[in-house]
Amino acid sequence: MSGTVIAQVGNHQVGNRISDRYKVLEHLGGGAGGQVYRVEDEHLRAEVALKLFEPQSGQPATWDEAQALKELQSQYLLPVYNADIASGTDIRYITMPVMDGDLETASVPFGIDIAKAVRWGQQLGHGLERVHAAGLLHRDVKPGNAFVDTGKNVLLGDLGFAARMDADGYTAANGTYATVAPEVLSTGKCSVASDVYSLAATMFYLLSGQYPNGPITLGRSARRERILHGQFDKLRDVAPHVSQGLGSVVERGLSLDPVARPSSAQALANQLAQCVRPHRPWRRVTPHDGHDQCFEGGATNTAKAVSVCAVQDARGRYGVEVRHETGRRARQHEKSGLQRDSLPAALRTVLRNL
Repeated sequence: MSGTVIAQVGNHQVGNRISDRYKVLEHLGGGAGGQVYRVEDEHLRAEVALKLFEPQSGQPATWDEAQALKELQSQYLLPVYNADIASGTDIRYITMPVMDGDLETASVPFGIDIAKAVRWGQQLGHGLERVHAAGLLHRDVKPGNAFVDTGKNVLLGDLGFAARMDADGYTAANGTYATVAPEVLSTGKCSVASDVYSLAATMFYLLSGQYPNGPITLGRSARRERILHGQFDKLRDVAPHVSQGLGSVVERGLSLDPVARPSSAQALANQLAQCVRPHRPWRRVTPHDGHDQCFEGGATNTAKAVSVCAVQDARGRYGVEVRHETGRRARQHEKSGLQRDSLPAALRTVLRNL
């Protein structure tokens, strides 16, 4: 395949063929470092997703990790059907199953329910541990690289940036600002510890719908400074329905010092498994008209469903209102006259007591 055809593929031209094997059917979107297409694999006689990676300076003409990627097997890893370099070029590609959606999209706007987030976080940890056991680092763990299969389990994907660790356990730097570890930016190296950080940052997003180093509107330079200094929003301020134990596990994974994090992806998965499930299943929902934040608690064996809403009054103070599914107020749990900075703690108290 010539470089001219590669350029045409990059411009979303369909009908071209890659490496005399893959016929481009549809452009699926752009990802980190490349473009993803639905293609017809003429060898397998099946439609697959193909990601073409943008060439990087100093990139070798061979791809030593390609064989390892094809041999990686786990129930929590998105299969890699093929990993190679497009013939006649220095452009790498991988092929994998076509997936309908990722966890970044699934977690908009306020995250997913806690039980599901914990289960999926464990599965991502198991998949990432398999990558590490093969002597590789993923180097770009994030919600956008995790996918839900037909059995409602999560698969860690986009392994095209995976690189083999050197004798000291490092690779060259790579990652996305949303989930990259501080030391990757400061030292230019990735490690098992930096992948663990990215897994914890992914959990933060699944639970809150927000990345730990700030809202999406935060500028790149400001975000970089926050990452480098280990500054992140407190998970339970952004998502007060998260338990203290679960919040602590996630925030340990985000420690500025890599040694303070769980020692492996499996260790983080095990710590998530040990988190006590809440008495009532909570989730944050789109606020009702005139409300600041709203949460819904599902029914339990002994109590009906309930909603908790933060409401600002005419004086600029906040109150926390509690209503049963019948609409009746539960005033014994409510709070009023709150300043903005005391609202998260008040919400945590109300949610814990219901």
